[in-house]
Amino acid sequence: MRECTKLLSQEENVFVIDTSNEIAGHGNIPHKCIGSARRMMVESLAAQAGTMIECVQNHTPSIMVIDEIGRKQEVEAAQTSKNRGVRMMASAHGDMRSLLKNKDIRGLVGGLETVTLGDEEAKALQKKLGLKVLQKQVTVRSGPPVFDIIVELQRGKLHEWNVILNSAEAVDDILLGEKYNVQKRVRCANTGRIFVEKVKH
Repeated sequence: MRECTKLLSQEENVFVIDTSNEIAGHGNIPHKCIGSARRMMVESLAAQAGTMIECVQNHTPSIMVIDEIGRKQEVEAAQTSKNRGVRMMASAHGDMRSLLKNKDIRGLVGGLETVTLGDEEAKALQKKLGLKVLQKQVTVRSGPPVFDIIVELQRGKLHEWNVILNSAEAVDDILLGEKYNVQKRVRCANTGRIFVEKVKH
């Protein structure tokens, strides 16, 4: 995240929302690892969402960088910021499927709601999924995701990661009980060469 922040700051107005000073370090002057990005220090975890909104209102960032989003208030602040035209880069614990199961942060990928289908829609869905029973109530994505692209990292796998290039489509596939498209990227530790493979998860 630090390296991405540094690169983006060469072209954009980038702000780091630095809870616990984990991105740019302690002290009044941010570490040079974030380049020309500016930083707003967060007094406590409870103040993170408020600081995000304050940043948007007072500094008009192009991009906002947050170390971790883990609470409902921060998700709402991220949604508000995106609706105002701010692009977001942040981390959250869990993979795509576990994000959907987490009620507090599933809004990052669009959130969930239950809808009732009409007869024709229900029959079309039954045919598509090969269901034996006509299902009129279904769970769907309730809105656009905050993050269009998701990169999944796994503990201990330093040279391997998954890239979901369309998070909205992935959520819709999961809700239909289908596998979603992933770019699996593997870096050769010796040469640095990256191999890309399209897989379904």
